[in-house]
Amino acid sequence: MSLSELHRGIKEPDPPLSPDPVPVDEQQREPRYSSCQFFFEYLVVVSLKKNKTSTYEPQISYQFPKKDGMVRFQKEEEEKTLKAITLFCFPEGINWAPLTEYSSETFSFVLTEVDGSRRNGYCRRLLPHGNGARPPEAYCIISKVACFGLFSKIFDEVEKRRQISMAMIYPFMQSLREAPFPAPGNTVQIKSFIPDSGTE
Repeated sequence: MSLSELHRGIKEPDPPLSPDPVPVDEQQREPRYSSCQFFFEYLVVVSLKKNKTSTYEPQISYQFPKKDGMVRFQKEEEEKTLKAITLFCFPEGINWAPLTEYSSETFSFVLTEVDGSRRNGYCRRLLPHGNGARPPEAYCIISKVACFGLFSKIFDEVEKRRQISMAMIYPFMQSLREAPFPAPGNTVQIKSFIPDSGTE
């Protein structure tokens, strides 16, 4: 009998049993944060300013963060985008005027770029704290994230701070922008100080 025939006639031993698999925590297997994604691109505040004809028109009064280092073409496109945002926040054809009462409202719109890409705009229009008649103002967040409920909650925090002081909004938005965007099923905590409320 040849060596090869002898080898074929011998039964190979069964492979050793592997130890029981160790269960892996779902939180370890799935990332807690979505990589390379911010909550938002920028926030703009749109205010109503009286023009030479004594009527009110919407204007960008603040933008966070500022976009620097753009070439001429990018600046022109950005100006068109900002102009469109003001009209979404305060549509043309409506005569805006100072008010003493105004119920806050939240709505959204979509910005379509020349290359076909789309961004979401979320807006909260409110009447700032004060005495007497005053024009409403709008806070608009531009984001690639499509989640109306999420940004409605963010605007609740923005409005809460606005009724105390405009300056309290920006630390909150800075913390939000620096926070990693959570993966589905996970959460993120944002710490921001509010007088008489402590750190939330």
